[in-house]
Amino acid sequence: MPLHFSPQFFKTRADVLDDVKANETWPTTFVSGPSDALPVHWHLDEVHAYIMEGETDFLDAESGKQTPVVAGDKIIIPARTLHAEGAVKDRVVYILALPQPLAGDDFLAMHDPDTI
Repeated sequence: MPLHFSPQFFKTRADVLDDVKANETWPTTFVSGPSDALPVHWHLDEVHAYIMEGETDFLDAESGKQTPVVAGDKIIIPARTLHAEGAVKDRVVYILALPQPLAGDDFLAMHDPDTI
């Protein structure tokens, strides 16, 4: 299943929290510091990613398309979908919402593409 991008989906944190509530998901804040692009991977759960600050891009490994994202954008990453966050120059601040609360070690565990 492909990644789903919604450019300029929200304007405020309250908009994000309203969407999180409407989707009955569990939010947390996640910060990506300066880094090279991540390797292609997948997660067990669907992830709703709200870009609060910064910019990067996401690779949809199925289509090979890289899509730039900036503050105000929302990305839905379906469970078990191969993808990768692109390079981060400064930092990207996300609110990430998952269908269930998870412990730190399990939260956004990256799984190898060969194990899908």
